[in-house]
Amino acid sequence: MRPTAIVFALSIALNAATLHAWSTKEHILLTRLAAERLIADPKTPPAMRQWLERGLREPRTLADERKFLLYARIGPNPRGADGLAFWAVMPDLEAALSGSGEKEKLVEPFGVSERLLHYVDIEFFNPDPAKRSYTDDLANKPTLADFPRDIHDERWAKAGMLPFRVEDCYHKLVKEIAAGRLNDKPGQYPRDEHAEKWAGMLAHYLEDNTQPQHATIDYRSSFYFKDKLSAPNIHSDVEYRLIDDDMDDYIPLREEFWGLLVKALDEAKDPVTTDDPWQATVEVLLNSYDYLPMIGHAAAAAYSNSSAGSRSRLSFDAPAFYHFQGTYHGKQTTIMEMKARQLAWAVVRVERLWRQAWDQAQATPSSGASH
Repeated sequence: MRPTAIVFALSIALNAATLHAWSTKEHILLTRLAAERLIADPKTPPAMRQWLERGLREPRTLADERKFLLYARIGPNPRGADGLAFWAVMPDLEAALSGSGEKEKLVEPFGVSERLLHYVDIEFFNPDPAKRSYTDDLANKPTLADFPRDIHDERWAKAGMLPFRVEDCYHKLVKEIAAGRLNDKPGQYPRDEHAEKWAGMLAHYLEDNTQPQHATIDYRSSFYFKDKLSAPNIHSDVEYRLIDDDMDDYIPLREEFWGLLVKALDEAKDPVTTDDPWQATVEVLLNSYDYLPMIGHAAAAAYSNSSAGSRSRLSFDAPAFYHFQGTYHGKQTTIMEMKARQLAWAVVRVERLWRQAWDQAQATPSSGASH
């Protein structure tokens, strides 16, 4: 499937890489959950169900996924991932290999590096240049109407281009489904284009979209610490620490989180009404942004006993952080509940866009054969 040399190179590059999104483990989990839920849904067309079954490579149950979340140690390199799960982590692998600074490889047609395709610092789109920064009261949050659907607007190259990348992956997925190129051909990577690839890639960006810190210039929540430069990395505390930390398994907290995630999946509804992938991505960013004050105050509480600006892992109070209670849209919630809700929302977004792409492709004249 993938040449050993390529996987080895990716592993080396990622050893020193900073994670850009939900953890590799979470991307694998969320993508598989989306596929498994669609396979179990009687409304899913039989041909789509068969495609997803091939994309999973092997049948999996909710009990399998619980064990995976509780005990698997994955790290940044997608150990054992294949099919849809592999393609769902490819964007982070590409970001790790793209270099840095002026040497970064640019992705066309966006004209920016892979790294800038995973988020949008929405403050850049406040009409007032003096208000393009994060504040605890969210006073500088722009509105949907403030986002220009113009890839050449210079602010996108600074803020990030996630809505355009989601739209791009979606259209490529529709194209491959319509052409009947559904699954990977062994030995053809990287020349092989197929729906499995673009479904996984699309899943990654849709999942990134629900991480609140992927919507702000203050992506580390440093606003909440006196020493901004040496503030702890709250981004990692929200993303991979609970699920795939390299120093602590947090098993009791993970067990609690699994129950919340299953509950959130049962209750999850997509508040976005538009079928337009670009607009929907902006709406998700704006919705998720409202969690940022709670995250910041939880971080301040979790590191309250550490010296100013300390990065010491020993200073992090995990229960204080994940059980911190704040207000979101008038309702009391905890950081752990927020994380479960956002991950469940990611699964629902993936399900919706995969099914939408499949249905759109069926109405598209096609040429080519399934493989």
